[in-house]
Amino acid sequence: MSSAYARNAQFWIDIVRGELDEYQIRVTDPALLDIVGDCTGLEILDAGCGEGYLTRELVKRNAAFVHGVDSCAEFIEAARTHPDARLDVTAFHYADVAALPLADNSVDLVIANRLPNGISQPGKRFHEFARVLRPTGRLILLGMHPCFYAARAERDGDDAAALSMDAYFGVRTVEQKFDVAGRVSPVASVQQFYSLEAYIRMITEAGFVITDLREPHPTAQQRTEDPWWNENFRRPLFMLLDCAPRA
Repeated sequence: MSSAYARNAQFWIDIVRGELDEYQIRVTDPALLDIVGDCTGLEILDAGCGEGYLTRELVKRNAAFVHGVDSCAEFIEAARTHPDARLDVTAFHYADVAALPLADNSVDLVIANRLPNGISQPGKRFHEFARVLRPTGRLILLGMHPCFYAARAERDGDDAAALSMDAYFGVRTVEQKFDVAGRVSPVASVQQFYSLEAYIRMITEAGFVITDLREPHPTAQQRTEDPWWNENFRRPLFMLLDCAPRA
């Protein structure tokens, strides 16, 4: 997984900075920023920050300080050297989200935006999120939908991407190259998926309660105005969770 992300890093930097990913620009970012709401004065962890675009957006929205953490050195370097990086109110850490370089009870909000599931000890990150969050904090998770996502799930027909019981309740490893706006990633990414039951248990066993669940998708108007969505969004692809530490 780590090797693939490093080799694909420049591809994703170009995609994000060129605003070429329709899913991100028109579906997931609006849904994520809507559920985040007002972040004025908050100290925030951007877990899996990539090249730093969300960190920069949160600073624009008056966050007091944002920590970006990513295990891809190429992403961290890109985030630190971006012309709009505000290093007075941001810090980018080359680290694993399952071993955060942050103090206990030090942030008000943790956002994990399309962060791939961990392969080794996948639930450990949620315990780390709980550790660094203040008791009044929030955890927001946006990821690929555990119930429906398989390789090329957005484009395959209903039968082609159907999951067997064993595949769904086991651990699915999805390897695929990404094709975004006619550009293909250099190597296949590697992601693992767990059943909804297993995924939710990881979160709740770390001490969180889920306060909201959304499934970002194109609106009826978007589908009417642009038939591309009907070809490229054939089943739920994303799941967005708002969580709070258990009292």
